[in-house]
Amino acid sequence: MNYYSTRNKDERVRAKEAIFRGPADDGGLYVPETIPAFPYEDFLNAKYEELAAAVLNVFFDDFDPAYLKESAKKAYASFKAEGAVGYHDLDGITVAELFHGPTAAFKDFALQMLPYLMADSADGRRVRILTATSGDTGKAALAGFQDVENTDIFVFYPADGVSTMQKLQMTTQEGNNVHVFGIRGNFDDAQRTVKSLFRDEGLREEGRASGIEFSSANSINIGRLVPQVVYYIYSYLELVRRNTIAMGDKVDVCVPTGNFGNILAAMYAKRMGVPFGDFICASNKNHVLTDFIQTGVYDTHRDFYKTTSPSMDILVASNIERFLQLILKNNDKIREKMESLQETGRFEISEDLIRRAKLVGYWSTDDEGEARIKEVFDATGYLMDPHTAVAYDGIKKHGSNRHVLLMATASPYKFPETVADALSLEKAGDEKELLQSIEETSHMAIPEELLEVFEKPVRFENAIDIEDMARVVREGFDD
Repeated sequence: MNYYSTRNKDERVRAKEAIFRGPADDGGLYVPETIPAFPYEDFLNAKYEELAAAVLNVFFDDFDPAYLKESAKKAYASFKAEGAVGYHDLDGITVAELFHGPTAAFKDFALQMLPYLMADSADGRRVRILTATSGDTGKAALAGFQDVENTDIFVFYPADGVSTMQKLQMTTQEGNNVHVFGIRGNFDDAQRTVKSLFRDEGLREEGRASGIEFSSANSINIGRLVPQVVYYIYSYLELVRRNTIAMGDKVDVCVPTGNFGNILAAMYAKRMGVPFGDFICASNKNHVLTDFIQTGVYDTHRDFYKTTSPSMDILVASNIERFLQLILKNNDKIREKMESLQETGRFEISEDLIRRAKLVGYWSTDDEGEARIKEVFDATGYLMDPHTAVAYDGIKKHGSNRHVLLMATASPYKFPETVADALSLEKAGDEKELLQSIEETSHMAIPEELLEVFEKPVRFENAIDIEDMARVVREGFDD
């Protein structure tokens, strides 16, 4: 299968090259020339890694199927939940826990697999991974690419825009090839600058002169997006295995999302044949996505807020471009919309196109999210992180008539301050003591990988200005 840029259908490459490059040279994102049908019913009793290898094989058919199978087996071996995903039933809702990987966040599903895809795609070439993160991608990417041969990785995160646990996870990261920088700005500043570095021909030529090519571990890389499709198919089949639904029944999906990649993966799964109904996009006070879904206008001219669900503190969602490709199917129109977004901060499409995609959007305040954490815990003893709570609030606002799959994106222990506030726990003591207080109250075990950060030295302490990002990326070109 070939991949082409969202902005130019004539720029076609094979899967390996699309993965190795990250974004397309024209600034667009690579998309498959077709989303293949997939016989998901045949995998009812398959292990997660078996399903993953099969899904990746239909998208990335220039990889050796045996290599994909072995890579998937290695990628998901460390996940704690049986079948990689954990599940918890609430009334009319099944929570799909995507946080049982090595960094306690959903990004592990893609970023444990991406290094294997990148290594085979690189074919011996050196690659420098440039990644902006709103919190979870950074640690998952660092863990996935730690000490990978011929690869180094640069992660940029908003110095004052992630949780304390997220920051500790990144700044204590081990590995000789990892580089972590807090930036004085927000995620959109970091993401915009990283994209500009990819378009900087002078910088790229300097890198090539030293034998280094750039790529990305963000969901702008198709190698990040496709592995996420797997847990949607697997979770649908799990509902069948649990006799929650019958094979073929429609299910709604609710996703807390800021960069739109996670919910887009669910849309890909539907186009492969999985019978999903509505896609409920849950946002926080930075509700640019909710407004876009409800009005057809994507407008970034608004205040930026730091919230208690910081992984969604984003105003420019990269994968909106791939969503436009799904619904507009016209590269000239997509290019026009994205140029408008870059030049004016806004674009507009027909609301009817969004409705036909079965996409709905809701947003929640910090107080509403904390109230949902307390409500669910008091009623059932189940503890959610603030992003999952925003999604739960979105489900309640939507009022689905079908069973709903709620994608829980992170362990509540990654956001202990907010969880403690929601449960009215005293916050005396340090971060580790706060985790232990939550554990005593909830009887939910603290993930070992989060406890480990307290035993590691902080390696990356300094924050840099946005203008310094190009400078630090240049460092080491001659090594």
